[in-house]
Amino acid sequence: MKELVRYRPGEAIRWLHTGAAGKRKSARDKSRSIVVPSDARGVGENVRTAAGALVELGKGALADLLHSQAMGTEFVLMDDGLEVIRGGSTRKIAYRQVKEIELRGDRATLVLERGSLTIKPPAYLVAGRVRVPIGWSRNEIEVPYELLIEELAARCGLDLDER
Repeated sequence: MKELVRYRPGEAIRWLHTGAAGKRKSARDKSRSIVVPSDARGVGENVRTAAGALVELGKGALADLLHSQAMGTEFVLMDDGLEVIRGGSTRKIAYRQVKEIELRGDRATLVLERGSLTIKPPAYLVAGRVRVPIGWSRNEIEVPYELLIEELAARCGLDLDER
């Protein structure tokens, strides 16, 4: 029996958590400034500040949700099959059940004997118009996003069908 291979979201995913903490702090600071009475500020400015604080809280909550969802995702490659762990549920798929692997952009769809499974990046790094998928941590070593899909194709004995 070979060692299990575990793919988890890469270290960059922690930036979502760090970003959420920053948004929460910003919202806290804005909401404190509303409570402090000031003769110099009008009601309209207080309303704008309150709205800004609510938006920051919403962004922080969304970042927290995305971080939790990504951290709960794991792909475990075993000798005979793949185990997909997402949000507390586990699904085991034997390699022989995979009939085809379709690759569309960054999404890979495993066409199974019954049904399908889509693998997509846990998150993206975005700089201007460039969008790069966050990679994986493969047994605690950072690897590119595509490696999971390529290793799955090799274990299933299939070629990638790029569309």
